[in-house]
Amino acid sequence: MKAILIAAGKGTRLYPLTKNTPKSLLEVGDGVTLLETQLHSLHENDIRDVVIIVGYKAEQIEAKIRQYKTDFNITTVYNPFYDCSNNLLSVWMARHYMNDEFITINGDDLFAPAVIEGLLKSKHNITMVIDQKEHYDDDDMKVVHSDGLIREVSKKIPMDRANGESIGMIKFSGQGPDIYKNVLEDMVRDPDNRNVFYLMAVQEMINRGFPVHYSLCNENDWGELDFHPDLMMLREYVSQENLVDKIFPDKK
Repeated sequence: MKAILIAAGKGTRLYPLTKNTPKSLLEVGDGVTLLETQLHSLHENDIRDVVIIVGYKAEQIEAKIRQYKTDFNITTVYNPFYDCSNNLLSVWMARHYMNDEFITINGDDLFAPAVIEGLLKSKHNITMVIDQKEHYDDDDMKVVHSDGLIREVSKKIPMDRANGESIGMIKFSGQGPDIYKNVLEDMVRDPDNRNVFYLMAVQEMINRGFPVHYSLCNENDWGELDFHPDLMMLREYVSQENLVDKIFPDKK
């Protein structure tokens, strides 16, 4: 199993914190970066093959991962268009690493190992991780699901219609990689798609009749770093879960 981390963006909503640092290298507790928490959760699930899509401040991420070369097989893919496109193009840039089963993960997610563990149990071609909560907001990547399948995914779904939220993690197995690559190839040919989220490709797969299943995770087992208050909550989670001790047992 391979993990593809989508980490090319500038993270402008976190300025000035990301003015000179990529979002994935922001510290979320006692010197531990967001990227390191992701690597920890992958390592706990025996996933060692990692591709990181980089762009903004790529050299900092590439310098950071050198210390993990003995524990992981890490490759970076550079998106030179990170400053003038959305992440659909970033994912397309990594298409050559999508020949076997893989998981795509948003570079700004923090998640417990249990989230990956639950996803790996799915035997379907395409499986999206979602959570469910009482209230959704405009910035949530909302979903509508029924009968075990995702029917819609978009931030534009009305809040009263949403019954789940995509956490930014999807597994492609079996025929899934080929289906995904074909849709990505079709979509990047349309100039209007250069500034859309990669989850538009998931919606396109649904529109074409390909079933997208879901794996339900606990709302408290993950977090997303988009705004300044998010960083405070993630740091609290890292502290409560003693992640520093788990990742760096000799740090303290």
